[in-house]
Amino acid sequence: MDIKIRLGAASDAAQATPLILSAAESLITSIFEHNPQKTALGYLTHAWQLGVGQYGFKNHWVAESAKGICGVVTSWHSKLGAAFDRATLDSMTSYFTLDEAMTVLVRNQTVAVNLSPPKNTELMIGHLSVAEHAKRQGVGSALVDTMQKRAEKLNKQKMVLDVEVANIPAIRFYQKLGFSEASINKGFIRFSRDV
Repeated sequence: MDIKIRLGAASDAAQATPLILSAAESLITSIFEHNPQKTALGYLTHAWQLGVGQYGFKNHWVAESAKGICGVVTSWHSKLGAAFDRATLDSMTSYFTLDEAMTVLVRNQTVAVNLSPPKNTELMIGHLSVAEHAKRQGVGSALVDTMQKRAEKLNKQKMVLDVEVANIPAIRFYQKLGFSEASINKGFIRFSRDV
């Protein structure tokens, strides 16, 4: 499959946000789902189009084929700063009511407490997902290779990522790409690979 990997754009929302949701659907739904009018996918689409924060297009790369967006990934390489947190919070409060946003924050914090940020020598990968029609065609590997190049450019020593223990296909995928288990923490496996 011929693909191009590029930074995300606001116009990618319709194809990219379902992929982000599929990367950890039960987890994301448990945090953001409120009612039929305010779904996790609705929030992700809103946040993507804003551009900044955890789910914004400016923080994601997409794999594009002749059929459109077929993969997505994000990464970060340090503790995320106040501006990033503020942008994520703004995306929540501009989509949800204040009470709903508070509920989302509490749910998110319950998950976040079990996940540690990358060390200064690490690049953290997240939201990696490939469209069903593009699986087993090298898209996921190409997205990881793009993050590898980013890690090299940033002089990182390792790439790391967290996978839910129950996500067996993702675990096998990362193991196939040379990632190894670094630790297990309350339902998540931290994988790492040398850069």
